[in-house]
Amino acid sequence: MLSKVLVKLIDRAIVPAILLLATRVVSIVLISRYLGLPVKISKSGFVFESYADFVKVNSYSTLAMIVILILGLIYILLKSLAFHDSHIKPSLSAKVFSLKIQHLIQGSFHLYSEAAIWLSYAYLLLLFSGIMLVSKLLYNWVFYMAAGVTLVSTILFILDVEEEIKIKGLDKGESEYEYDEDKELLCKEELE
Repeated sequence: MLSKVLVKLIDRAIVPAILLLATRVVSIVLISRYLGLPVKISKSGFVFESYADFVKVNSYSTLAMIVILILGLIYILLKSLAFHDSHIKPSLSAKVFSLKIQHLIQGSFHLYSEAAIWLSYAYLLLLFSGIMLVSKLLYNWVFYMAAGVTLVSTILFILDVEEEIKIKGLDKGESEYEYDEDKELLCKEELE
């Protein structure tokens, strides 16, 4: 049986996956039309007249996926850096509640699970872009853009996790939980 955490992660991963796949399919059609490249849809997928046409459309549709990935990562980073419940500024918190958009303020589990999902998609896109680059099915600069987005977003999330560790005092060995002699987890509030 699947754990509750895994089920929640799967639920949260479905929307970004559908969004990225829809972006891929729609961008192939739109880019082909915009560039005036004839494309046929057959049982084997999209068929182009030439290899060069395929590489061009493939590169630009991968770029469209990168753009959607950037938007998703920016949204999660914004929530993580500005609306994280552990380090949101009181003035911003009051403003959020007055605008009745308090759903933006979220805890670590929710934010970091969403971040892990979007980063996983960034790494998957980087991996597949690398495979397509080696197979000469993608322009070099598209791969480098995917690598840059993945690297920068990973660094930003690491910095946010480090900030969270400092705020919670975990870097000094402090925790809101501690263990007693019998190795049972006790909340500090229970100890007082």
